[in-house]
Amino acid sequence: MKAACVAAERGHSVTLVEKSDRLGGQLLLNSRIPGRKELVTVVHDMVKNLDALGVKILLNMEADRDFVKKTASDAVVLATGAIPLIPDISGLEGLNVVQAWDVLAGRAKVGGKVVIIGGNAVGLETALALANRGTISPEALYFLVANRVESPDTLEELVNKGTCEIIVVEMTGSAGKDIGGSSRWTVNAELKRLGVTVLKNTRAVAVNQTGLEIQKNSGETETLPADSVVISAGSRPENRLFREIEGLVPELHLIGDAKEPRNALEAVREGFLAGLKI
Repeated sequence: MKAACVAAERGHSVTLVEKSDRLGGQLLLNSRIPGRKELVTVVHDMVKNLDALGVKILLNMEADRDFVKKTASDAVVLATGAIPLIPDISGLEGLNVVQAWDVLAGRAKVGGKVVIIGGNAVGLETALALANRGTISPEALYFLVANRVESPDTLEELVNKGTCEIIVVEMTGSAGKDIGGSSRWTVNAELKRLGVTVLKNTRAVAVNQTGLEIQKNSGETETLPADSVVISAGSRPENRLFREIEGLVPELHLIGDAKEPRNALEAVREGFLAGLKI
């Protein structure tokens, strides 16, 4: 989106092709994460810019080699993002296993007891989103306090305890390493307040009918009871089209997660620079 905006500002005729029915990609997932909803305004802002700049937008269309060949474009910017990594453990084909991105997008439902495999940014933010389910909003809290409807102890429980019991399993000794320092502190504090358990130095071994089998560094194994197991094992670039169209167009740029998974700020910056190069 940013590459399209900058290229259009520089006088190019630009077409933006998106295989889903909405622009925004992974940024849209922030709409369900407490404290990060404002990031979605980035999408709204760029959509307005694209419209003002006259960029042609094709939704519900997946570009392939034939499409690129027919357009006879002078330049192609490939920003096809990433896809989730699948850990090498057994039992992932079970109905109780879902992807973190699907949970955040509202495409997958989870039960009351949830185990999340992966303590990266997506894993912790998914835990935060699920842990807030069933808690009351600031507006509801204000009403209850102002009208003295409930006791202070009850109000504290309504704010701090949701309807999900959540455990995050992280194989390394540190969770949230890919989150910025100040944000990581806030996320960890919120997870602690909401009663989320984060198990570090713990490896996921297998998913079974009762939950997730884990192994700690000590060699000790146990099964964590779970209605749902959420996979958040990182992501890898989705850039198959790059190889298919390489040499087909005079100018080809690979950017964003399609080049290497990174954060939103880095991706937008790379889109800006790509738009300048064309």
